[in-house]
Amino acid sequence: MAQTALKRAAALAGLALAMTAQAAPAAAQLSEKGGPVSYSADNLEYFDEQRRLVLTGDVDIVQDDARLRGDQVTLFFSSTGSGAAAGGLGSGDIERMIAVGDVYYVRPAQSARGNRAVYETAADNVTFTGNVVVASDENVIRGETLVLSIGSRRTVIRPNAGERVRGVFVPGRSGGAQ
Repeated sequence: MAQTALKRAAALAGLALAMTAQAAPAAAQLSEKGGPVSYSADNLEYFDEQRRLVLTGDVDIVQDDARLRGDQVTLFFSSTGSGAAAGGLGSGDIERMIAVGDVYYVRPAQSARGNRAVYETAADNVTFTGNVVVASDENVIRGETLVLSIGSRRTVIRPNAGERVRGVFVPGRSGGAQ
């Protein structure tokens, strides 16, 4: 059960790291490779005036080798950019994405988990809050808040007040000196 939770936790970290490779922050990406984004959810509601798409109930979003899961994911679309002129359901570039409730982001070598994740394309960062766990291979870090600054490739993990960040890392094994 703990391994399953860590695997799911890696998903959010992967999301942030995948976004690092994108050329322009105006086009949100889950995967470094980009491409079509498929989703499934129990319910979908679109608010045309607010250009807001709300997916609820076991939400699963996949783009190439990356997956974002949560109880609810809300996407906010810009009124400019590709596809915006046509208007309508989910057209235009994604300005912001908010995932809540058992949020997991998974990529092949990394994952992240938290209670909430917010991706802001203009700031080019992802902020995870609430029982954050980031895993990569055998390395695991736990904290309350994780901020990934995509363009600068900077990661900050903060604990709750009065607590400490905790982690485990496994040094690489080399065939050198013994």
